[in-house]
Amino acid sequence: MADLKKILITGSNGLLGQVMVKIFRSDYFVIGCDLTGKSFNTEFPENEYYQLDLTQRDKVQKFFSKTKPEIIINTAAFTDVDKSEEKRDLCWATNVRSVEILVEAVSDYSPVFVQISTDYVFDGKSGSYRETNETNPVSYYGQTKLAAEKIIRSCGLEYIITRSMILYGSGQKVRNNFVTWVIQQLKSGNKIKVVSDQRGNPTLADDLSEAIKRLLETEEYGIFHISGKEVCSRYEFAQKIIKVFNLDGKLMEKVDSSQFKQAAPRPVNSSFNLDKLNNTLDWLPGGLEESLIKLKIQLK
Repeated sequence: MADLKKILITGSNGLLGQVMVKIFRSDYFVIGCDLTGKSFNTEFPENEYYQLDLTQRDKVQKFFSKTKPEIIINTAAFTDVDKSEEKRDLCWATNVRSVEILVEAVSDYSPVFVQISTDYVFDGKSGSYRETNETNPVSYYGQTKLAAEKIIRSCGLEYIITRSMILYGSGQKVRNNFVTWVIQQLKSGNKIKVVSDQRGNPTLADDLSEAIKRLLETEEYGIFHISGKEVCSRYEFAQKIIKVFNLDGKLMEKVDSSQFKQAAPRPVNSSFNLDKLNNTLDWLPGGLEESLIKLKIQLK
């Protein structure tokens, strides 16, 4: 263990955090932190997990003076897009202030910093976004994630900013993602309405984690768009879920987003161009159906 690189995964009780812990543990000494007193990840030793509020500067500084991880993967975030409009102070504290505090706490020894960002930094007017395209968030959530990106880009550390979207996967005690929501509702015999006019790249949490691991191993830094390679509407995505999980498609109704009253506007087409990832790693995540089959096996 002593010669393994030490990696900290913040937000390790979240869906992405839990998957990161599993994927990195074989090759790194992994420690995790989150707001709760215990780790949700049953494979994760309690003595490698810490309760930590990243918005409390003194506690964060003490934590890093003690642990000194060589790599930080910051998955901790306030991700409820609609509640971000209402709870702006909490959203800013979680998504921006915590990043300022983290960067400040590690300034004396310079670890590699991996920041998880989002497609919501774009306005969604064009789609097929490259890393170099102009950002223009239409929601407060997107504004906070872009503000965090700017902190990382100017902090002087080696960094990877990974923008991703429509994240799904399997974890303990995590809130529903789009896939688990569709499965849960249709298995219960409930009718659902799914929008057909919002497009993006659904992303399996395992694929995002694998891509980050590969980037770290090749020491490639900068901004990377990481997502599933297929672009589809939410409705088309749900159709694939119905097929893979053998659900009743008659319970699903196709609608457009104007039928939903949501506090936060969404980008209509925030799909990614993945050329930079492919050219850097000579690798891309699997197809949508393949990834859903992976998830089906995990959920069993």
